[in-house]
Amino acid sequence: MTAKTRLFLIVSNMIAIPMTCAATHSLKYFYTALPQSTGLPEFSAVTYLDEEPIYFYDSSTKEVVARQEWVKEAVDPDFWRRNTQILKETEKVFKNNMDTARDRFNQTSARTLQVMYSCESVEETGATEGHEQYGYGGEDFLLFDLKNERWIAPVRQGHITKIKWDANVPKLKAKIHYLTHTCNEWLNKYVSNRRRMLQRTAPPQVTLFQKEPFYRVTCHATGFYPNAIMIFWRRDGVDVHGDVVHEETLPNGDGTYQKRTHLTVSPEDLQKHDYKCTVKHSGNDVVLSANRDSIRSNSRNTQGVSIIITINMVLMLVILAFMVTVLVLKRTRDCKGKEPTTGKEKQCPISHLEKNVILLNNSKPAEMEKSKLSHSADTLQCPTQDTTGSDRTSNRSRTISSSSSGGSDDSGDSTTPLVKKL
Repeated sequence: MTAKTRLFLIVSNMIAIPMTCAATHSLKYFYTALPQSTGLPEFSAVTYLDEEPIYFYDSSTKEVVARQEWVKEAVDPDFWRRNTQILKETEKVFKNNMDTARDRFNQTSARTLQVMYSCESVEETGATEGHEQYGYGGEDFLLFDLKNERWIAPVRQGHITKIKWDANVPKLKAKIHYLTHTCNEWLNKYVSNRRRMLQRTAPPQVTLFQKEPFYRVTCHATGFYPNAIMIFWRRDGVDVHGDVVHEETLPNGDGTYQKRTHLTVSPEDLQKHDYKCTVKHSGNDVVLSANRDSIRSNSRNTQGVSIIITINMVLMLVILAFMVTVLVLKRTRDCKGKEPTTGKEKQCPISHLEKNVILLNNSKPAEMEKSKLSHSADTLQCPTQDTTGSDRTSNRSRTISSSSSGGSDDSGDSTTPLVKKL
């Protein structure tokens, strides 16, 4: 058998074997603490789905922000506030851990500290894996052995933490449950919501407008999904390229997109020739003719709306001023005279609204400040704390809550994993 024959048989057998590629999905959480000298956020947390960032947090913004529109539909409304609070507490623990690692390595300045939580699943087989590992200064510091339910310290500086965490059996069980169950539940939820979002189709809404009669005509498509779209102009059935400007496709904030394409054309040419805008999206075409009926003037509509809004605001202010004046005069008239029993002048309570009107009429700053101080209802009364009563109990509860949310419990929130003290 010649070499060519053997090669042909090998290639034939490879072709005959059915090629199957199992779909594997992963959910990863990366936390990073950097030294202050870098000029970058000292702490950041990024969540990845199949290596694509879906939301993040850092010490500059102090807020969890979505990186993908479909994530907003996959979580409950309180998700962002809840996880923002968790990561604020995690940031404090993480910075303390960075100082602890610096002392362990006997260094004068801290190095980069990182932790990665992750879980993976295979759709066809349902097999899952979970990982957690710490890194300091670019080297492995601690690794979690999920199979044997224990921590591994590649360097001697991490041995103290390994012994402490291995001895805490409840926390160890909570971590195992998170990596094997909770993390995979969120992974499957994210994957299904992303797939549902990406498979949907929303057709574009197309309009033509121009700001001024001698300005360029804009073909605007909005509300479409997915974001792949083509917009082009034609004159008498022939494509126009030289006088056309295409803007980039932009997100609307609700999961859909918009795009604009501008045509520079004189009023004479617009009346003389047949100009049409064609929008192609997901196999469907939308064609609009550029004539007086289809083109809307942006400036005229905007001016009209502005005038209406201004008139309404003026009317509302006049009516409000009239009502306040009548109210003040009526209460002043009713309070004139003396009380029949004491002979003293009647004292009428002054509402906040009436008092503000009086202060505005008497615009001297000193009198305004004096008037504010003379009314005890305007001053904030700070209650004295009873250290033996409910306030002390409340403070103790807050302390316990803060320490527990700082990362000592892996099962805390079902969305964002927590960091423990080294």
